[in-house]
Amino acid sequence: MHSNHFDFTIWNDYPIRNDDIIISTYAKSGTTWMQQIVSQLIFNGETGLPVAEMFPWMDLRIPPAPVKMGMVEDQTNRRFLKTHLPTDALVFSEKAKLIYRGDCVD
Repeated sequence: MHSNHFDFTIWNDYPIRNDDIIISTYAKSGTTWMQQIVSQLIFNGETGLPVAEMFPWMDLRIPPAPVKMGMVEDQTNRRFLKTHLPTDALVFSEKAKLIYRGDCVD
C-alpha cells in the first residue's frame, strides 16, 4: 500500500518490543481519541502529553523512515504507534498488542 502519504514497508523493518501497542484505525474514525485513551492508561492518567509527537504515525512518509525509526527506537517508555493501514498490511508479530477499531466509519 503506497501512495503520496503512505508507505507500509516501514513495518517490514520495525523491531517490535514485547510490550508495544499498535493502534490500527480507519482514518477519521477516532484514532487521536484512541491514542489519548491508551496514553492515559500507560501514563496513569497524566494529562497534557504530546501524544502525536510521542507516538508517531509509522506509515506516514514524513519524517523519512530512518528518522522515524531512530525516534521510536530511542524511546524508553512503553511505545504505542498508530497506523491507518488494515491489519493484514502489517507484519504479524505475537509480541505486539493490536487495538483494531474496524467497526467504525465516519
